[in-house]
Amino acid sequence: MADEYPDAEVIGTDVSPIQPVWVAPNVRFYVDDAEADWVHSPDSFDFIHGRHICPAIKDWPRLLQQAYECAAPITVPIRNMFLTLSRCLKPGGWIELQELRLSTRCDDDSMPSDYAFTGFLDNLQQGFAAFGIQLLGMEQNRQRLKDSGFVNVEEKVWKVPIGTWPRDKRMKIIGLYNRSVIYDGLQGVSMAAYTRGLKWSATEVEVYLADVRKSLMNASIHSYYTFHTVYGQKPTDPS
Repeated sequence: MADEYPDAEVIGTDVSPIQPVWVAPNVRFYVDDAEADWVHSPDSFDFIHGRHICPAIKDWPRLLQQAYECAAPITVPIRNMFLTLSRCLKPGGWIELQELRLSTRCDDDSMPSDYAFTGFLDNLQQGFAAFGIQLLGMEQNRQRLKDSGFVNVEEKVWKVPIGTWPRDKRMKIIGLYNRSVIYDGLQGVSMAAYTRGLKWSATEVEVYLADVRKSLMNASIHSYYTFHTVYGQKPTDPS
């Protein structure tokens, strides 16, 4: 964003001091909590962007009201994705939320009912629910923006393949990257949800993940996620 709009000021925060040093000259990072009170001046920002942060936010109505009414961009990296929020979006400014829907889909009969990765996601959803986390909370993003007062709310959806099964070269590469992200992150994503939420032992999780990894490598299964971009505009006359 900073490279594409060199005249803009981009501000980011995270609760940990993990910000990179090598950044564009129009970028600044701070250590802060996106769910704390925002302290920047009103009507300061034109754009709010959040990506892959839905399960991390405990109070969406409050967060979006701060984005709508108050002022400051806050960027929260979560697994190399960034949430940029701003207290006091300018009238006419835009907010955008991007999320993967972590549920497998298939357009043919190639995905069996016992597909191990589907079972993994079902278990993950149950495990996170024990902590009050909605794995598919992103399904509410469109309505959340409307309820917060944003107008011109739209949602766009794309397919993201899991694996190298697509014939299209570009989609095949996307599927390869997506599968690699899933494969490499299985243990880190699942351990807390499975051991603390579902009460599995760590050994049980590791044995189970072996079958999940095997299912991910099966190119005959044409599974995919959907990627959702929801955006809305603050009215030019918010009154």
